Amino acid sequence: MAIKKVKKLDLKQTVKDMLLDHISQMDLSVETKLPREEELALMFGVSRITIRSVLDDLANEGIITRKHGKGTFVNPVSAGIQVSFNPVMHFSDMIRNSGYTPSVKIIECRTEAASKEVALALKIKEGQDVIVCVKAFFADDKLCSIVQDYVDIELLPNYEDMTTEDMDSLFYYIYHKTGHTIQWDKTEIQVIYSKEIPEIHHIVKKYGGDDKSYLLLKGINYDERDRETLYALEYVDTDLIKFNQIRKKVITYS
Repeated sequence: MAIKKVKKLDLKQTVKDMLLDHISQMDLSVETKLPREEELALMFGVSRITIRSVLDDLANEGIITRKHGKGTFVNPVSAGIQVSFNPVMHFSDMIRNSGYTPSVKIIECRTEAASKEVALALKIKEGQDVIVCVKAFFADDKLCSIVQDYVDIELLPNYEDMTTEDMDSLFYYIYHKTGHTIQWDKTEIQVIYSKEIPEIHHIVKKYGGDDKSYLLLKGINYDERDRETLYALEYVDTDLIKFNQIRKKVITYS
Protein backbone atom coordinates (compact mmCIF):
# COMPACT_ATOMS: atom_id res chain seq x y z
CA MET A 1 0.00 0.00 0.00
CA ALA A 2 1.38 3.41 -0.95
CA ILE A 3 1.37 5.67 2.11
CA LYS A 4 1.85 9.41 1.85
CA LYS A 5 4.04 11.21 4.34
CA VAL A 6 2.26 13.26 6.95
CA LYS A 7 1.94 17.01 6.44
CA LYS A 8 -1.00 17.89 8.68
CA LEU A 9 -0.67 19.96 11.85
CA ASP A 10 -1.96 17.32 14.24
CA LEU A 11 0.83 14.88 13.57
CA LYS A 12 0.10 12.23 16.18
CA GLN A 13 -3.61 11.94 15.42
CA THR A 14 -2.94 11.87 11.69
CA VAL A 15 -0.41 9.07 12.06
CA LYS A 16 -2.84 7.20 14.31
CA ASP A 17 -5.62 7.49 11.73
CA MET A 18 -3.31 6.32 8.95
CA LEU A 19 -2.04 3.37 10.98
CA LEU A 20 -5.63 2.36 11.81
CA ASP A 21 -6.38 2.53 8.10
CA HIS A 22 -3.35 0.32 7.42
CA ILE A 23 -4.59 -2.17 10.04
CA SER A 24 -8.08 -2.18 8.51
CA GLN A 25 -6.56 -3.38 5.23
CA MET A 26 -4.60 -6.24 6.79
CA ASP A 27 -5.83 -9.80 6.42
CA LEU A 28 -5.81 -10.66 10.11
CA SER A 29 -6.61 -14.29 9.39
CA VAL A 30 -3.16 -14.56 7.80
CA GLU A 31 -0.94 -12.05 9.60
CA THR A 32 -1.42 -9.86 12.69
CA LYS A 33 2.15 -8.67 13.21
CA LEU A 34 2.91 -5.01 12.50
CA PRO A 35 6.22 -3.78 11.06
CA ARG A 36 8.90 -2.69 13.54
CA GLU A 37 8.87 0.88 14.87
CA GLU A 38 11.75 1.82 12.56
CA GLU A 39 9.83 0.58 9.51
CA LEU A 40 6.62 2.33 10.55
CA ALA A 41 8.53 5.58 11.09
CA LEU A 42 9.94 5.28 7.57
CA MET A 43 6.54 4.40 6.07
CA PHE A 44 4.88 7.49 7.54
CA GLY A 45 7.85 9.83 7.40
CA VAL A 46 7.83 10.61 11.11
CA SER A 47 10.07 9.98 14.11
CA ARG A 48 10.17 6.80 16.16
CA ILE A 49 9.04 8.88 19.15
CA THR A 50 5.78 9.72 17.34
CA ILE A 51 5.28 6.11 16.28
CA ARG A 52 5.94 4.85 19.80
CA SER A 53 3.42 7.34 21.24
CA VAL A 54 0.77 6.21 18.73
CA LEU A 55 1.45 2.56 19.51
CA ASP A 56 1.16 3.31 23.23
CA ASP A 57 -2.32 4.74 22.62
CA LEU A 58 -3.41 1.77 20.50
CA ALA A 59 -2.11 -0.65 23.13
CA ASN A 60 -4.08 1.17 25.85
CA GLU A 61 -7.19 0.94 23.66
CA GLY A 62 -6.71 -2.80 23.20
CA ILE A 63 -6.24 -2.55 19.44
CA ILE A 64 -2.68 -3.89 19.51
CA THR A 65 -0.64 -6.02 21.90
CA ARG A 66 3.09 -6.00 22.46
CA LYS A 67 4.91 -9.25 23.07
CA HIS A 68 8.40 -8.88 24.50
CA GLY A 69 11.01 -10.17 22.09
CA LYS A 70 8.42 -10.98 19.43
CA GLY A 71 6.97 -7.67 18.24
CA THR A 72 3.70 -5.75 18.01
CA PHE A 73 0.52 -7.53 16.97
CA VAL A 74 -3.01 -6.43 16.04
CA ASN A 75 -5.66 -7.73 18.42
CA PRO A 76 -7.97 -9.59 15.97
CA VAL A 77 -10.93 -9.10 18.32
CA SER A 78 -10.70 -5.34 17.71
CA ALA A 79 -11.48 -5.89 14.02
CA GLY A 80 -15.02 -6.94 14.94
CA ILE A 81 -15.79 -3.70 16.74
CA GLN A 82 -17.91 -1.46 14.54
CA VAL A 83 -18.52 1.48 16.89
CA SER A 84 -16.45 2.27 19.99
CA PHE A 85 -16.48 4.99 22.62
CA ASN A 86 -12.80 5.63 22.00
CA PRO A 87 -11.59 6.84 19.58
CA VAL A 88 -14.61 8.97 18.72
CA MET A 89 -15.86 9.01 15.15
CA HIS A 90 -18.43 11.08 13.26
CA PHE A 91 -22.01 9.82 13.57
CA SER A 92 -22.25 9.18 9.84
CA ASP A 93 -19.23 6.89 10.12
CA MET A 94 -20.76 5.13 13.13
CA ILE A 95 -23.91 4.47 11.12
CA ARG A 96 -21.95 3.27 8.10
CA ASN A 97 -19.79 0.99 10.26
CA SER A 98 -22.96 -0.47 11.75
CA GLY A 99 -24.04 -1.61 8.29
CA TYR A 100 -26.52 1.13 7.38
CA THR A 101 -26.67 3.96 4.86
CA PRO A 102 -26.35 7.23 6.81
CA SER A 103 -28.18 10.49 6.25
CA VAL A 104 -28.61 13.63 8.32
CA LYS A 105 -31.33 16.24 8.68
CA ILE A 106 -30.46 19.70 10.02
CA ILE A 107 -33.47 20.56 12.17
CA GLU A 108 -32.48 24.07 13.18
CA CYS A 109 -29.69 26.40 14.24
CA ARG A 110 -30.72 28.98 16.81
CA THR A 111 -29.45 31.12 19.67
CA GLU A 112 -30.63 30.87 23.23
CA ALA A 113 -29.56 31.84 26.73
CA ALA A 114 -27.16 29.32 28.22
CA SER A 115 -28.69 27.17 30.93
CA LYS A 116 -26.71 26.47 34.08
CA GLU A 117 -25.62 23.10 32.66
CA VAL A 118 -24.43 24.56 29.35
CA ALA A 119 -22.73 27.51 31.06
CA LEU A 120 -20.79 25.20 33.36
CA ALA A 121 -19.76 23.00 30.44
CA LEU A 122 -18.49 25.90 28.30
CA LYS A 123 -17.13 27.94 31.23
CA ILE A 124 -19.29 30.96 30.41
CA LYS A 125 -21.87 32.97 32.35
CA GLU A 126 -25.34 31.53 32.78
CA GLY A 127 -27.74 33.37 30.47
CA GLN A 128 -25.04 34.28 27.95
CA ASP A 129 -26.03 33.65 24.34
CA VAL A 130 -24.99 30.33 22.81
CA ILE A 131 -25.50 28.83 19.36
CA VAL A 132 -27.51 25.60 19.30
CA CYS A 133 -27.43 23.32 16.26
CA VAL A 134 -29.90 20.44 16.31
CA LYS A 135 -29.45 17.49 13.93
CA ALA A 136 -31.14 14.15 13.40
CA PHE A 137 -29.17 11.21 12.03
CA PHE A 138 -30.78 8.31 10.19
CA ALA A 139 -29.71 4.71 9.52
CA ASP A 140 -31.45 3.40 6.38
CA ASP A 141 -34.01 6.20 6.88
CA LYS A 142 -34.67 5.16 10.50
CA LEU A 143 -34.05 7.79 13.16
CA CYS A 144 -31.03 6.61 15.17
CA SER A 145 -29.61 9.71 16.85
CA ILE A 146 -30.43 13.28 17.77
CA VAL A 147 -27.56 15.69 18.44
CA GLN A 148 -27.64 19.13 20.06
CA ASP A 149 -24.37 21.08 19.75
CA TYR A 150 -23.79 24.18 21.89
CA VAL A 151 -21.12 26.81 21.12
CA ASP A 152 -20.43 30.19 22.75
CA ILE A 153 -21.66 32.83 20.28
CA GLU A 154 -18.53 34.88 20.99
CA LEU A 155 -16.53 32.15 19.28
CA LEU A 156 -18.71 32.28 16.13
CA PRO A 157 -20.31 35.74 16.00
CA ASN A 158 -21.17 35.38 12.28
CA TYR A 159 -22.76 31.95 12.60
CA GLU A 160 -25.65 33.01 10.31
CA ASP A 161 -23.43 32.29 7.30
CA MET A 162 -23.26 28.59 8.16
CA THR A 163 -24.41 26.28 5.40
CA THR A 164 -26.15 22.95 5.89
CA GLU A 165 -22.82 21.23 5.27
CA ASP A 166 -21.18 23.38 7.98
CA MET A 167 -23.86 22.42 10.49
CA ASP A 168 -23.32 18.74 9.73
CA SER A 169 -19.93 18.96 11.45
CA LEU A 170 -19.30 22.00 13.58
CA PHE A 171 -15.78 20.74 14.29
CA TYR A 172 -14.70 21.53 10.74
CA TYR A 173 -16.59 24.84 10.69
CA ILE A 174 -14.99 25.97 13.96
CA TYR A 175 -11.56 25.05 12.60
CA HIS A 176 -12.03 26.97 9.34
CA LYS A 177 -13.41 30.04 11.11
CA THR A 178 -11.19 30.17 14.18
CA GLY A 179 -8.27 27.80 13.71
CA HIS A 180 -9.28 25.86 16.84
CA THR A 181 -9.08 22.08 16.48
CA ILE A 182 -11.13 19.79 18.69
CA GLN A 183 -8.66 17.35 20.27
CA TRP A 184 -10.52 15.42 22.94
CA ASP A 185 -13.69 15.31 24.97
CA LYS A 186 -14.96 14.38 28.42
CA THR A 187 -18.19 12.43 28.25
CA GLU A 188 -20.84 11.62 30.83
CA ILE A 189 -23.10 8.67 29.96
CA GLN A 190 -26.75 8.47 31.00
CA VAL A 191 -29.94 6.77 29.89
CA ILE A 192 -33.09 8.85 29.34
CA TYR A 193 -36.62 8.18 28.12
CA SER A 194 -37.43 10.38 25.12
CA LYS A 195 -40.71 11.63 26.62
CA GLU A 196 -38.77 13.17 29.50
CA ILE A 197 -37.43 15.90 27.19
CA PRO A 198 -40.13 17.73 25.16
CA GLU A 199 -37.84 18.77 22.27
CA ILE A 200 -36.47 15.23 21.86
CA HIS A 201 -39.96 13.73 22.12
CA HIS A 202 -41.19 16.12 19.39
CA ILE A 203 -38.32 15.22 17.04
CA VAL A 204 -38.78 11.49 17.65
CA LYS A 205 -42.47 11.65 16.79
CA LYS A 206 -41.94 13.97 13.81
CA TYR A 207 -39.44 11.63 12.15
CA GLY A 208 -41.22 8.36 12.82
CA GLY A 209 -39.20 7.16 15.78
CA ASP A 210 -40.47 5.42 18.88
CA ASP A 211 -40.58 6.84 22.38
CA LYS A 212 -38.08 4.66 24.20
CA SER A 213 -34.92 4.76 26.27
CA TYR A 214 -31.99 6.47 24.52
CA LEU A 215 -28.33 6.49 25.48
CA LEU A 216 -27.41 10.09 26.28
CA LEU A 217 -23.78 11.13 25.82
CA LYS A 218 -22.99 14.54 27.33
CA GLY A 219 -19.64 15.58 25.87
CA ILE A 220 -17.51 18.63 26.61
CA ASN A 221 -15.16 19.03 23.64
CA TYR A 222 -11.77 20.67 24.18
CA ASP A 223 -9.45 22.34 21.67
CA GLU A 224 -5.68 22.12 21.25
CA ARG A 225 -5.17 24.40 24.26
CA ASP A 226 -7.60 22.42 26.42
CA ARG A 227 -10.29 25.10 26.21
CA GLU A 228 -13.97 24.15 26.43
CA THR A 229 -15.12 24.76 22.85
CA LEU A 230 -18.30 22.77 22.17
CA TYR A 231 -20.85 21.01 24.36
CA ALA A 232 -22.76 18.16 22.74
CA LEU A 233 -25.82 16.23 23.84
CA GLU A 234 -26.08 13.05 21.78
CA TYR A 235 -29.19 10.86 22.08
CA VAL A 236 -28.50 7.44 20.56
CA ASP A 237 -30.91 4.59 19.76
CA THR A 238 -28.81 1.58 20.79
CA ASP A 239 -31.17 -0.78 18.96
CA LEU A 240 -29.49 0.57 15.80
CA ILE A 241 -26.09 1.85 16.95
CA LYS A 242 -24.37 -0.57 19.33
CA PHE A 243 -21.20 0.58 21.07
CA ASN A 244 -18.37 -1.80 21.95
CA GLN A 245 -15.11 -1.17 23.74
CA ILE A 246 -12.05 -3.23 24.47
CA ARG A 247 -10.91 -2.31 27.96
CA LYS A 248 -7.44 -2.89 29.30
CA LYS A 249 -7.50 -4.44 32.76
CA VAL A 250 -5.41 -2.89 35.53
CA ILE A 251 -5.49 -5.60 38.17
CA THR A 252 -2.87 -6.48 40.75
CA TYR A 253 -2.49 -10.22 41.19
CA SER A 254 -0.76 -11.21 44.41
